[in-house]
Amino acid sequence: MKDTAPTLSSVIPAGRKFTGTDRRAPLRGGLHGCGEYGAGQTAGRFYPIACVALEVTQRCNLDCTLCYLSDRAEMTYDPPLSVLFARLATIHSHYGPGVSVQLTGGDPTLRKVEDLEALCREIRSLNMRSCLMTNGIRASRAFLTRLAAAGLDDVAFHVDMTQERNGFNSEAELNVVRRAYIRHTRGLGLRVLFNTTVFGGNFDELPALAQFMRDCPEVSFVSFQMQADTGRGMLRERPDAITQDSVMAAVEAGYETPLHFDTAAVGHAKCNRYASVVTAGGRAVSLLSAKRLTHKVIAALSKVDQSADGHIDTRDSVWRMVRRNPLLALRAGLHLLGCVMRLGQGLLQGPVRRQSVFIHNFMAADALEEDRCASCVFMVATANGPLSMCVHNAQRDMHLAAPDRVDGPTGPSWWNAAVPRLSGGPDLPDLNDPSLAPLKRLKGQMRAMRRNQKDAS
Repeated sequence: MKDTAPTLSSVIPAGRKFTGTDRRAPLRGGLHGCGEYGAGQTAGRFYPIACVALEVTQRCNLDCTLCYLSDRAEMTYDPPLSVLFARLATIHSHYGPGVSVQLTGGDPTLRKVEDLEALCREIRSLNMRSCLMTNGIRASRAFLTRLAAAGLDDVAFHVDMTQERNGFNSEAELNVVRRAYIRHTRGLGLRVLFNTTVFGGNFDELPALAQFMRDCPEVSFVSFQMQADTGRGMLRERPDAITQDSVMAAVEAGYETPLHFDTAAVGHAKCNRYASVVTAGGRAVSLLSAKRLTHKVIAALSKVDQSADGHIDTRDSVWRMVRRNPLLALRAGLHLLGCVMRLGQGLLQGPVRRQSVFIHNFMAADALEEDRCASCVFMVATANGPLSMCVHNAQRDMHLAAPDRVDGPTGPSWWNAAVPRLSGGPDLPDLNDPSLAPLKRLKGQMRAMRRNQKDAS
């Protein structure tokens, strides 16, 4: 695994502990510093961070050909709830209420459902938002019902051909899996998201997959994540044909309409591209076609913001904007109505739904760009506080071996993923040499290497 990332001292204002009066200031400063805080920027203006990943396990029941976990991940122990609760408290201290916390891993469903219920309840008690990030294999209807009752807000299913699921030879065939997962969520009040890794093996299918997502009214959020040379996966460098522009074009071909990815921004333009559409009956219309109007609305909403915790209450801010600037509100309302009417015959064939479309461009481990790290909107909770996801991936083993301090009624204790218990001091061992681990605890490149060694002997 490559490990030439910037040092910890050089990364992310967005991850610094909140000490001022505006939690959005660190992210806003990072975006200003790299020229990304334009009229369409929502990050640092409406929220202090887009989301924070809380890795509850490094274990996974798949071995994806593109995986951001490290060779040593399967050799670690799951953090106890005391450590995870401490990290949730740190997330809250940095970003305040309203932030989206992604319960992820590995696959979090390999934890006991009681652990995930406790985490959902804790996130809800802190007035933050919870999202289960899963490949869906263990996320049964009964499993999701329990989590929804405990306060889970969102479920994000990751399904694509990098997972090499038995019996599926194309993204089109995997739509059977996607439909089944959607059925598991019906009536539970969960927002449904889908993640897809875009790589050479499915790029030609991207328009058809985008069309499938467009035509699923239950899906609120669609994410296409471009192949990145990081982690333990067997696939490495991204094919030249896969670029932000080519992925945007393929997605637009599937939605059969321009999506205006350049109107509104969520962080650095090289990292994320965002679109918002209304869909009905197999048709889609972009909500961001009026660029100047959208920028005026963003500016008006930011001016009426009176929040002290860093997150705008959208409904409250909209109503204040309506009262202060009724003409602009009328123009925006007419634009939205016009978008819905342009759905035409689709209005007669299905419910009208809004859907967000994201394209994520994660960086290779040996090619991190400091300005992008400094304006990152996608963080990971670590023993040392929130850290940019791309930086974390490039330095993953170092963070897995870092001890967490847990303050308890009898004083502080320490936990490290390399040992299975809370310990009395911070001087804990590094992770063991993966070459000494049993084959069943290895995946990706290390597993292939060990197999080759075994075959050779």
